[in-house]
Amino acid sequence: MQYHIQTTPIWDSFNSNCDCPMCALYERIEQRLITRYLDDAVMEPSARVKVNKRGFCADHLKKLFVGGNKLGLSLQVNTRSEFILDEITEFKNGAAAKKLSQKLLKGMDTCIICDEANEVMTRYAYTIAEMFLNEPEFEKVFAKSKGFCLPHFALLLQHVTRAGKAQNRYAQALYKVQVTGMRKSNDELERFSRRFDYNSTDKQSPTTDALLNSINRLKGRILSDK
Repeated sequence: MQYHIQTTPIWDSFNSNCDCPMCALYERIEQRLITRYLDDAVMEPSARVKVNKRGFCADHLKKLFVGGNKLGLSLQVNTRSEFILDEITEFKNGAAAKKLSQKLLKGMDTCIICDEANEVMTRYAYTIAEMFLNEPEFEKVFAKSKGFCLPHFALLLQHVTRAGKAQNRYAQALYKVQVTGMRKSNDELERFSRRFDYNSTDKQSPTTDALLNSINRLKGRILSDK
């Protein structure tokens, strides 16, 4: 896999002071892919083959549905449905029915947008490690970040060795920003919870953003304050 990609989005995401620079990168990739699968990919034969085979997850179907191209989406959903109909072969006993259910359930977990976005995120994880090794200024920016959501922290950990001779220093930096960021979020959440104690004298307790931020740190940016 070629993993050298443009570093400008990485700089932008780490300089944005957000709770997870990787989530910021993912949202940028995801929006580009949603636009593509509502535009160019609709009539692109190779893309249609992928859509027919992999389909879209529920979350991306929702985002495609509100994306402004109902015709393009309907064409893709139509051929995906035809593909699934071909998969539903006749069954005459319980064993065959169970086998079909397993096949269908496995297919429900697939999504072409997730596939492509995750591939790019892996390449970003490679590149971040290499930037830590090769760009001293990036190491400083990295150290000032607020950490990452847990899924993206795990992704970065998987590719620590890409930092080469700086991998130990990179691993330590990852640990420090992650624990510091999670501890801060957890402390704010604890303070928010104490607001509901009538004996509390804390008049500056965090708002519900504390709960939102803690959930997003555990699962990725699944909630929005918008």
